[in-house]
Amino acid sequence: MANKDEFDLSYTTTDDDTPALFCDALESYLASSTEVMPKLETVLEKDPTMPMAIMFRGYLMKLAADPRFRAPINTCYEAVANREDLNEREQMHRHAFDYWQHDRLEDAVKLFDAICEAYPRDMLAARVSHYLHFYGSGGQQMVDSLQHIINHWQPGDRFYGFLKGMQSFAHEELGDYAAAEAAGREALDINPADIWATHAVTHVLQMQSRFEEGVPFIESFSNQWHGINNFANHMHWHKALQHIGLDQLDEALTIYDALLVDPLEDDFYLDVCNAASLLWRLEMLGKNVGHRWEPLLELSRNRIEDDELVFPTLHYLMAPAVLGDAEAVEKGLQHFQRWTNDDTTQGSVARQVGLPMAQAIQEIASGHGAEGSARMAAIQDHIYLIGGSHAQRDLFSQLISHYH
Repeated sequence: MANKDEFDLSYTTTDDDTPALFCDALESYLASSTEVMPKLETVLEKDPTMPMAIMFRGYLMKLAADPRFRAPINTCYEAVANREDLNEREQMHRHAFDYWQHDRLEDAVKLFDAICEAYPRDMLAARVSHYLHFYGSGGQQMVDSLQHIINHWQPGDRFYGFLKGMQSFAHEELGDYAAAEAAGREALDINPADIWATHAVTHVLQMQSRFEEGVPFIESFSNQWHGINNFANHMHWHKALQHIGLDQLDEALTIYDALLVDPLEDDFYLDVCNAASLLWRLEMLGKNVGHRWEPLLELSRNRIEDDELVFPTLHYLMAPAVLGDAEAVEKGLQHFQRWTNDDTTQGSVARQVGLPMAQAIQEIASGHGAEGSARMAAIQDHIYLIGGSHAQRDLFSQLISHYH
C-alpha cells in the first residue's frame, strides 16, 4: 500500500497514519530534538515493515559516527535490501543507504542529492546530504545542493524555516556571511527554537569577530532549547569561543566546567571534540587548565581506533597525546596507518591528511612543537578534507602558528 504525506511524497506502508507520524519524527530530527527516536519507534510500532522508517532509523544511528552501531545499522539495511515493493524514491534511498553504511560517502551524497533533484521536498534526503557535504567537500557543495530544493518551497510550508537554517550554514561555510546571516535570521523569525539556524548565525559572528554580539545572541536563544540533544553542548562551546574572542578566558573555562564536562558521560563524539578543542585553545593562550584533560582520557582511549570519521578520531588522539599516554597514542597512530589502506572515503582522507595530522598532534604534545607544526603546515591547504566547520578546524591553524 502506498500513502502520501503533506509534501506529496509516497510511502510504502500498511498503515494510513504512518506518513504523518513519519513527518513528525522528521521534524524532531530537523530540530535536534531528543524525541526523534521515540517518535520514529511509534511509526515502526504502527508498521514495523515501513521501508522509509526503517532506513530513517539506520540513518540516525549512522549520524552518531560510532562504529559500535554497525551491526544494528546493517540490520536496518538488510530489512529493506531485497524488498521488491519499494517505490522509486525509496529505492534511491536504499541505494544511498548502502553506499553510506559502507563508508562510500561521496557516492552516498551524490545519490542523496539526486533524490533531492527528483524529489525536492524530501527533507530527510536534504538534511542527510547537508550533513555529508559538511564532512566532505564543504560550503560550495552545501550551497549547490540546496539551490534547487529551495525553489520548490514557500515560506508558509512546514520545514521551510529549517531549510533556511541549512541554507544559512551553507553560505557561512562558503564565506558569504551576509547571505548566511540573512537566511539564518529569517529561519529564527520563523522558529526561534531552530538551534541549527542559531548555530549558523553564531558562526557568522565568530568568523567576523563580532564577539560582543555573539555572547548575548546565543544567550537570547538558549531558553528555547528544551528537549534538545547534545548539539546544545556544541552551542555552549561556541559561547566559550566568543568569550575567548573577548579575552575572557575565565568565563570560557567556567562554561567548560559547568556545561561541557558532564555530557562527556554520554560518549558522543561531538562532546569530546568540544572538550579537547577548547582545552587546547585555552592552553595555547596561557590558561592553566589543571587536571581537566584527565576525564577525557578513558573516553578517548576507548574510541581512538574509531574509523567512522577522521575528524573526531583526531580529537580522540588529543587527550592521550597531551597526557603522555604512550600506549594509547601508539595505538591511535597505528590505527591511522591501517586506515590509509581502506578503500573508503575516510580511508582516502586518512591517507591525504589524517595520518600526518595525527603524527603532528603527537609531536606537538610531546614537546616537538616545531616538527609537528611543520608537518601539519605542509598539508594545511588540504585540512578541509576532514570536514567540520571553519571554526572547528581553526584549532589546527592555531596549533601550526603557536608551535612553529
